[in-house]
Amino acid sequence: MATLKDVAFLAQVHPSTVSRVLRCSENLPISAETRQRIMAAAIELDYHPDQRARALRLGKSNTIGLIIPDISNPFFADIAQSIEQECHKAGYMLMVCVSNEDQEKEINFVNNLTSRGIDGLIIAPVQDSYAHLVRLKKKNYPFVLIDRCFEEFETNAVISDNEASAFDAMEHLVKLGHRRIAFLSGRPTIYTIRKRLAGYLHAVNVYDLDRTPELISNGGFTFEQGYKECLKILSLPEPPSALLVSGNQITFGALRAIVETGLKIPEDISLIGFTDSIVTPFLVSPLTAITHPLRDMGARAFALLLQHMNAKERLPFSRIVVETKMLPGASTAPINEKMIA
Repeated sequence: MATLKDVAFLAQVHPSTVSRVLRCSENLPISAETRQRIMAAAIELDYHPDQRARALRLGKSNTIGLIIPDISNPFFADIAQSIEQECHKAGYMLMVCVSNEDQEKEINFVNNLTSRGIDGLIIAPVQDSYAHLVRLKKKNYPFVLIDRCFEEFETNAVISDNEASAFDAMEHLVKLGHRRIAFLSGRPTIYTIRKRLAGYLHAVNVYDLDRTPELISNGGFTFEQGYKECLKILSLPEPPSALLVSGNQITFGALRAIVETGLKIPEDISLIGFTDSIVTPFLVSPLTAITHPLRDMGARAFALLLQHMNAKERLPFSRIVVETKMLPGASTAPINEKMIA
């Protein structure tokens, strides 16, 4: 394996000059001919810098880790892409791990990545426990939580205004005349779900809406779970006239259930989904959707992590809240007499 000295010998320059050229150092007083000779020598020898040695020498690996629950979910896929782009611009590599909502896997990933000497972590936590994150915090290890956080555990976090957005969605349905509105959620232990449920319940109280407990479904995040939970709600003796659905996959599961039941959107039932899928505007009945600024969330999480990784002393924690946006579609409409009957 070629070394820096091999490249310097072939290019007839000092090793430090090779190092600076390959690092693209600015204001380097050498000729274009010398620079070209060094690059040609590196290519000929198939030279690649020893990143392990560099990491040991500098005390940093220029690598960060990202742990997300589901890479197939457009929500987390877009966040991951945004973070990767920010990493590339800043000269960092990104290692992505997928927990599949498995707490044990998340803990193993945290232990494995930190033992490899990565410089920091961004995590969308499973939220069954945070003991492993307490250990990171005690070590002053840089990490940022994204989308999900722990109200009782202070950390860096980038989250969205889930409670306010759920209330606004309910208010939109109320203005259309809906009084019996169901809420399909994901796992109730997740911060985002708890906040969306709080927004839903706040609207129920403010507008004195139907409080039937069966209108609230605490299923999972998968397409199949959304499908089954929606079927259960639609089979109630008095089904709802509108649905608020909390998540990408379960929204599409709910759509399948509605179609199979023979109902039409929005003539028979209105629907608002927390979904960031690019296909929602192109459905037969384009969804009214609550969307998140995913690229901005990823960029702000990386910027916050970078700030803490580069800090010479411990910084105070930051909790950044980004606003969601409700995009109007054709899946909501005023309640009709058939629904009331």
